Amino acid sequence: MTTKNLSAELVIIGGGGAGLAAALAAAENNCKNIIVLEKAGSAAGSTAMAHDIFGAESPVQKRLGVDARKDELFKMAMEWAHWTKINPRIVRAFIDKSGDTIGWLEKKGLRFELIQYFPNQVPLVRHSVLGHGHALMKTLRDNCENLGVKILTRTPGKRLVRDGKGRIGGVVAESKKGELTIECKTVVITTGGYGNNKEMLKKHCPYYHDSITYDGPPSNTGDGITMATEIGAATSGMGALNLHGPFLRHKSDSEVMKMDAEWTDGGPIRITLWLLAWEPETLWVNKTGRRFIDEGYHLAFFAFGNAVALQPDGICYTLFDSTTLQKMEKEGLIRPGAASRANWLPVSAATPLPGLEREVQRLANKGDLKISNSWNEIARWMGAAPDILKATVDEYNAACDQKHDGLFVKDPRYLLPLRIPPFYAIKGHVALCDAYGGVKINENMEVLDTEDHLIPGLYAAGSTAGCWESESYCYRLTGHLVGFALNSGRIAGENAVQYMSKSVKSLAGAY
Repeated sequence: MTTKNLSAELVIIGGGGAGLAAALAAAENNCKNIIVLEKAGSAAGSTAMAHDIFGAESPVQKRLGVDARKDELFKMAMEWAHWTKINPRIVRAFIDKSGDTIGWLEKKGLRFELIQYFPNQVPLVRHSVLGHGHALMKTLRDNCENLGVKILTRTPGKRLVRDGKGRIGGVVAESKKGELTIECKTVVITTGGYGNNKEMLKKHCPYYHDSITYDGPPSNTGDGITMATEIGAATSGMGALNLHGPFLRHKSDSEVMKMDAEWTDGGPIRITLWLLAWEPETLWVNKTGRRFIDEGYHLAFFAFGNAVALQPDGICYTLFDSTTLQKMEKEGLIRPGAASRANWLPVSAATPLPGLEREVQRLANKGDLKISNSWNEIARWMGAAPDILKATVDEYNAACDQKHDGLFVKDPRYLLPLRIPPFYAIKGHVALCDAYGGVKINENMEVLDTEDHLIPGLYAAGSTAGCWESESYCYRLTGHLVGFALNSGRIAGENAVQYMSKSVKSLAGAY
């Protein structure tokens, strides 16, 4: 193996949203020699999968008269977390920067729409990126390259190097041609979380189990956390999971169902089977046949993940009857953004879906869908005792008749009995976006050691860093995962340049 030596002012380990935001912020602040190390084939990361970005007091909100005050959103974030497991100074720094970052991206050509994430969401903080994560990452890459940032793909960082005074002095990476040693003054670690590292998940997350599937980028294996702790960095906030669902496992369940209608622009209306599993007018049970949640709770994408994860094997069955399916076909789905255009941009719900019943029956008894005229048959398919499932359905139907759910107090609007066959059952499971917690930082994104001292020249941003998110995703601050990645990346890049400037002045004063 050959060894090659390079030098840079700033090395960024990880080329996702946080990494490229850090690189671009540093380059815009006159840092001339920046190298981004990315272990995948392209700079993308979790941000490439994103749809929206959190923002407070952004230009978009101000133009539309949306009152999204930083102070109120900070209080909302802290109340959600109960002031535990997160550093309020980090949360404050992120929220304060967020509106400016939306404006920063607008100036680079990106366009945003303000949309709700769940019914009656106030204030609107979800800035939907036109073109989604692909457009966002392309904009960041193009701007970085225009300012001379070097992006080395398929080149993972392996080790951090400290000099004799404990400051960051370099990075050892691995390329196709051999080992790469880069001498540098500062490093920003932005390698993402550890959602794709089962060993770390089992070590830090008490309720993680093998049946939880991971749907984030393969590169999120906790590399940056490991590199930082190897040189003395502390960790914080480890052990929380960003769970969502229920989702379906089989490929056939993602098959497109094409409706007998088109959008006004001529594109076909299409949905997939798993979208039906989220509808609030259905009944959710676990593998034993017992109900476990208010199916209409908040109607937010991430609201159900923890509840599903607590069920045996992380399994959920969504049950409905012919009447409910016909209502979906006639009136559309309730959950916002459930239906999609041909290019899969999210749109509002309540769009009629002619042909839905036919399309669902076309997928009959494939993969995770069971259709039957008998609840006993569905119970046997689930592996549940028929008498338990029957008791659950009877109890639920009685609640629907009374328009009062005495068990979980479900909104009466969503109480529809399940009496008219055929009956439908969709098997779902909990999925993992990423794991929370990581390298301990302060509000400047500076990395701290186990004694709470700074490691000079070392920064961390995005999901590599800890103490900015509580035990579950705060969907009231919709888009804050990508928002934190971009904003913490910008803060880290700007502060890295300031650190180098101060170091140069200190050296000059020594002569």
